[in-house]
Amino acid sequence: MSFVSAIVFYGLPFLGVVAVITLVHELGHFIVARWCGVRVEAFSVGFGREIVGWTGRRGTRFRLSLLPLGGYVKMFGEQGFIREANGRIRVLNREERGRSFFHKSVAERAAIVFAGPLVNVVFGFFVIALLVWANGITVTPPTIAAVRAGSPAALAGLQAGDRIVSVDGSAVERFEAALAAIAAHPDQPAELVVARGDTTLTLRMASPRSGEPDLGLTPGKAAAQRLGAAAAVEMSARITGQFLADNVAGMAEIVSGRRSLDDLAGPVQIAQISGETFIDLGFGALVLLTALLSINIGFVNLLPIPVLDGGHLVFLAVEFFRRRPLSPRVLKICSLGGLFAILVIFVLVTGHDIARVIG
Repeated sequence: MSFVSAIVFYGLPFLGVVAVITLVHELGHFIVARWCGVRVEAFSVGFGREIVGWTGRRGTRFRLSLLPLGGYVKMFGEQGFIREANGRIRVLNREERGRSFFHKSVAERAAIVFAGPLVNVVFGFFVIALLVWANGITVTPPTIAAVRAGSPAALAGLQAGDRIVSVDGSAVERFEAALAAIAAHPDQPAELVVARGDTTLTLRMASPRSGEPDLGLTPGKAAAQRLGAAAAVEMSARITGQFLADNVAGMAEIVSGRRSLDDLAGPVQIAQISGETFIDLGFGALVLLTALLSINIGFVNLLPIPVLDGGHLVFLAVEFFRRRPLSPRVLKICSLGGLFAILVIFVLVTGHDIARVIG
């Protein structure tokens, strides 16, 4: 693949995904800052030199900048003072303090900081709900297509064509749910209510031993199922909740050393996944990937690391309990430490990405 082809194949879908996630994140900060009465000086997608931009009615400079990996919202008076063009520093007057981020209450500043990650998660949730509502879901009904001889299912008396109605008194509507219910209590028999033709049977099946989940069942053909708006929202809530839980568990495993940084995806791998998803599975799959990455970015930004939103929230919590903010020197040291940690992780993960691609 030529360099130009690689840029088109991997780069453009990746930049589109990053731009959408960044726009959503910064929009959260922007809306709540405006709502709290803070003057927003700049709203940028990307860093560095401005490529194109315009100034809004309230004086905010909206810009698309050269380096597309991220963005920022610059709020008036973030440090509590103003550095003028001649380099002189002056304190804010009463009118300026009313529009300054620094002079807002701890609760208002926390709301502004928290809004970015929150909107990332909410955006992902609603996109998933919309996709589920528009496309439906693929459901495997609890109908048995085949039973392997000598398996726990065969010994229990299950046959091809049977439909599992309930497991241990709990109704099941999907084949996966039936398997999960049977395996929920290893080494204990499960009571199955099964529909066979016009009759209903109650069978007892020995649950597989721990670590041996094969019951000897082959499911029937999966089918598409349309969902109403309420059901789509409920399904999206389950998907979003499980995805966030998996993120928390994964981060805990990395911190405890049970999982290595090799399992993290950096910009190179995300670009590769974005391009391949778009080419192989189409635009809808790329939209789903964007939604999941938006949720992931929202979670990562809440980690208590200085320079991330989670780090700012920790500083604000300390300020709330101390009744005064941390000194500028302490904030600077913490921010530099957090920035160094982020850069080290970025270099390590990107290095692993490149090694995977080359290898």
